[in-house]
Amino acid sequence: MSEVRDLTDPPAEADRPSRAGTRSRSRARRRIVATSALGVVGLLALGAGTAWILRKDIAENVIGSELKKLGLPARYEIVTISPSEQVVRNLVIGDPRRPDLTVEEVRVATRVVWGWPGIGRITLVRPRLYGRYHGGALSLGVLDKALASGGAADKDHPLPDYDIGLVDGRALIDSDYGRVAAKLDGIGPLRGGFDGRLAVVAPDLAVAGCRAAQATLYGRLRVSGEKPSFTGPLRLGRLDCPAQDIHLAKSALQFDGTIDSRLDGAEGRLGLEGGALRLAQNRLAGLTASSRFTFRKQALTATYKVAARGIVTPQAGVQALSLDGQVRSDPGLKNVDVEADLAGRGVVPGAMADRALADLARSGEGTLIAPLTNRIRAALGREARGSTLDANVILRRDARQWSLVVPRGNWRGTSGASLLALSRVQGVFGVQGRGRPVFTGNFASGGQGLPHVSGRMESTANGRFALSVSMPEYRADDARLGAASMALPHLLVSQAADGAMTFGGEARLSGALPGGRADGLVLPIEGRWAANGALALWSGCTTVAFERLALANLTLDRRRLPVCPARGKPILALGAGGGMAITAGVPALDLTGRLGGTRIRLTSGALGYAQVPGRPGALSARGIDVELGAAEAPSRFRIARLGARVGKDIAGTFDESDVMLAAVPMDLRQTGGQWRYAGGVLSLEGAHFTLVDRQQAPRFEPLVARDATLRLANGVITADALLREPKSDRAIVRADIVHDLNRTRGHADLAVGDLRFDDTLQAGTLSAMLVGVVSNLEGTVKGTGRIDWTADKVTSHGRFSTDGLAFAAAFGPVKGLSGDVVFTDLLGMVTAPNQTLRLASVNPGIEVTDGTLSFQMEPNYLLRINGARWPFMDGTLALEPATMTIGAAETRRYTLTVKGLNAATFVQHLEVGNINASGVFDGEVPLVFDENGGRIDNGFLRSRVPGAMSAISAR
Repeated sequence: MSEVRDLTDPPAEADRPSRAGTRSRSRARRRIVATSALGVVGLLALGAGTAWILRKDIAENVIGSELKKLGLPARYEIVTISPSEQVVRNLVIGDPRRPDLTVEEVRVATRVVWGWPGIGRITLVRPRLYGRYHGGALSLGVLDKALASGGAADKDHPLPDYDIGLVDGRALIDSDYGRVAAKLDGIGPLRGGFDGRLAVVAPDLAVAGCRAAQATLYGRLRVSGEKPSFTGPLRLGRLDCPAQDIHLAKSALQFDGTIDSRLDGAEGRLGLEGGALRLAQNRLAGLTASSRFTFRKQALTATYKVAARGIVTPQAGVQALSLDGQVRSDPGLKNVDVEADLAGRGVVPGAMADRALADLARSGEGTLIAPLTNRIRAALGREARGSTLDANVILRRDARQWSLVVPRGNWRGTSGASLLALSRVQGVFGVQGRGRPVFTGNFASGGQGLPHVSGRMESTANGRFALSVSMPEYRADDARLGAASMALPHLLVSQAADGAMTFGGEARLSGALPGGRADGLVLPIEGRWAANGALALWSGCTTVAFERLALANLTLDRRRLPVCPARGKPILALGAGGGMAITAGVPALDLTGRLGGTRIRLTSGALGYAQVPGRPGALSARGIDVELGAAEAPSRFRIARLGARVGKDIAGTFDESDVMLAAVPMDLRQTGGQWRYAGGVLSLEGAHFTLVDRQQAPRFEPLVARDATLRLANGVITADALLREPKSDRAIVRADIVHDLNRTRGHADLAVGDLRFDDTLQAGTLSAMLVGVVSNLEGTVKGTGRIDWTADKVTSHGRFSTDGLAFAAAFGPVKGLSGDVVFTDLLGMVTAPNQTLRLASVNPGIEVTDGTLSFQMEPNYLLRINGARWPFMDGTLALEPATMTIGAAETRRYTLTVKGLNAATFVQHLEVGNINASGVFDGEVPLVFDENGGRIDNGFLRSRVPGAMSAISAR
């Protein structure tokens, strides 16, 4: 018959009161390990505690008294007490309604040693342990007090000297992260011979925003020679960390390790089979690793092998990568050495690197950057696809610094050529940011179709860094842009005492530029990058040189241009906050070349540019002189002053400028206005100028224009101007101009709309050549003209008309002059032959009406009068053919011929009362005009028979 003992003092409340055992806070990184091992610790503690309680002579049955001493409320049934064994069933410790520990049966065997009874094997059948892990502390309820008073352990033999048997032992821990369940079966002495099976399961754990699913630990737990060992896998179904974007597929870690007898060291093997891993934009298809390790006297020695596959990052991708190396440390892990031999295949640039090259090529479209970058990108893709990696890496850490050493490293492309080679490269970094990083070593890059770059890194004893780099010419061909090349003969980067980086060298470039091309461009590189991030380039005068420079259709010959900063400032300064300032000047320009197929020379005085952060740049130039065409007869553009504001576009003013086109015998003087350059288009607005005739004897007086416009796009100039007579401000002619710089040809369309002549405006006002030819001009003229020019010749034509002009001519007043005049050479004032005008009336002394005039203008301003004819007194009056040179000081002779004059009508028209006349008369009236004025020279009037004329007395 069994005896029931009850040592509990049940609480008054129905609910189990909370217990606050002795808690010691563990570090966060040990929480999962502590939770997983909790079942093992609990069951072993139970066995040790039970053995401790029963270590007295079992026959004395002091269980109850011992439980009272430990303050453990317990219930149990004593089944058997005998000299060989004591059996207790249904042991319950803690609140019976929510116990901390239950054991279905406890069997304690006794043994006799030297006549004294002792404890033999302690067997626990189906023990059940319950605990909690909250706020970083583990609690086993009322067992916390018993475990805390267990006494000091033997440091030489820390494992209890008990023979334990566990049958279906289980534990369940509720934690802040989820439930952890454990099961342990085993039998044998704890100091040698114990053999058991351990299983730990955590179906769902949540830690720091991550969720781990189906975490399990299963294996064999043994003790041999007081050395515990465990063999078995830790498996994880899945790990997801949404906030950190971390996701790990099914993985397993195989343990096979043994702990030293004093529990102060261990050795063993590890094997890892990792599933697919995603860390933000980084991917790993799988990972296999193995290691053998020894940890004794707080020093670690290990060898390892790692094989990763399907590595994808924004920067690079690796088809397969392996590491084979070892780890060594001194006691306390103060000094650690990690060495690895790396081998990889299929090492390719990542999407970010490839996109950066593609973006660079796209942003440099139309320039040498595009073909060079495209060639690098294509060659790198070909070479990297079947590339291999072979390197040796050593990572060292001591109390002062970290160091990374690459004694050798080589990335070889598909062709077998070395894409990147490292030799004796070392980087030293201070612990916790102390001290400057130090770099040394050599590197070289290349490969089939890739640039060959070589360099060396050095650091002085005080940590100053120096880097020298060189690159021979690298070329790329483009069917549209032509060849492009770049070379870096030398570049030296060094660190100054204040931490700033200084650099100097030279770049040589050839290829397309925005809107043009450069060949043999030599660009010096000189600057300083301060420790605070400020950048200064070209602190002194530098010389930019080129073999050939083309912009649009302008091609410049070889030149060297000195460029200087403002005093005390660099040419380009970039502040630590990002603001950029530019101050640059050229003392003078003297450039030669060709504009299209035309020779050009450009000279100037000082030219300067300045820009401060947050404001547009300012450009100023003086004394610009451009010559176009043959040196003996060039077209010239002179600009006294030019200013501009440089921002998203370029705009400014110019004044006191002259334009003299060799092909067009007219000049623009005192030109000025506003100009703007944007989107590849140069435009002038509100321009003013004076148009003058370049000939020694001007054909016309100066005309002025205001609000004129000009546009230069794709090598074609279009302009529009309304020309005015400056004194009267009367509009004379509108000119629409088109000039193709590429083909050196153009035209001007001229339009005259109802030009009025009156007291304010006379023909002599427009042309001094017409002074003395006509005067007192009244009426309107209209017409159109066109001037065409090429590099070889200028042609022009036009058509002008009037509905009625009145003027004073040498042979008398003219009224009602009307008709059209066609010019075959408008600039030369040459007409088509036999131009005919109608004359309403002419009064050489006696008015004649309804006449016609035939004439033509010939080269050298020769006016050829073919003749004029009027009805006159029943006969005719004719102006005989004559010539005169317009604008020349010469004696001019005209002859008026009279035929069939009715004398009676003539006398009657004269209204002279004392003269009678009859008959028909013929005659001539020669007119002479010279410096003495006009006169009739030997004129006569002859009567036909029987004509007569008589005088009648006035009486």
